Amino acid sequence: MIKLYDLLTEQMGRKPKAIILAGAPGAGKGTVLKGLDLSGLKVLNVDNIYIEKLKQANISLDLKNATPEERSEQAKLMASSNKEFKGDLATTIEGKESFVLDGTAASYKQTSELKSELEAAGYDVMMFYVHASLERVLQQNQDRFEKSGGEDRSLAPAIVMRTWMNVVKNYESYRELFGGYATSKFGLVSNTLDGDKLTNIEDIIDKYLTPFRPTGTKEKTPAQKERSAKQYVEMKDDIQNLLDSKELEELESDSLSKEEAQMRIEDFLRL
Repeated sequence: MIKLYDLLTEQMGRKPKAIILAGAPGAGKGTVLKGLDLSGLKVLNVDNIYIEKLKQANISLDLKNATPEERSEQAKLMASSNKEFKGDLATTIEGKESFVLDGTAASYKQTSELKSELEAAGYDVMMFYVHASLERVLQQNQDRFEKSGGEDRSLAPAIVMRTWMNVVKNYESYRELFGGYATSKFGLVSNTLDGDKLTNIEDIIDKYLTPFRPTGTKEKTPAQKERSAKQYVEMKDDIQNLLDSKELEELESDSLSKEEAQMRIEDFLRL
């Protein structure tokens, strides 16, 4: 198999390449990166900056069990990390370096704007979408801190659940935005396992969210409580509709094998 580094070398003087990863925390994007030959491509991930800042501040990476004081400090460090990350991204684009953006792509607006910015800067842009079931991403997130020996972070599960919902809802739009399978600029890998069983949102919440509900939060006003309750019900309804629909089955049926995914990336780099 030809090495991607060799392909990148052949492309010198031509358009730089950007691969945008999409997928919820715990979907397996890191595993995909390790399983595919992406040698020679710079990887940008705000989490790497964030985790280092948390360690320097002596804050536990077990964010699902954070105290109110830790949550406040985490928010400040994330804002600082995002600012630093944007600087790294801008420098990379200015230098016309090929790279992989390892994020969630939970925001369609931000991702589509980035795609336009990259193309205006002369880049060829591809999206690689990594899917896993809701229960799998929540289980992966819950176990990540302990399995890593405290070296990797576990997020608040409510954040993981909302991100999963947004990423799944964006799938069709992303496939259309990047030209679908008619081009080499879009690919999907599914990491869903046969053991994933829960399909009722209330059961999922009881198992993965309830044990880690934040404590000591600031008291909300009646209006804030009403708005939060409405948003929570809407999110649960949206997720249950996704779990009950054929949309997830259709999404998973689009999944590429590891060999097909490798070929898709090589075709993209040959553009």
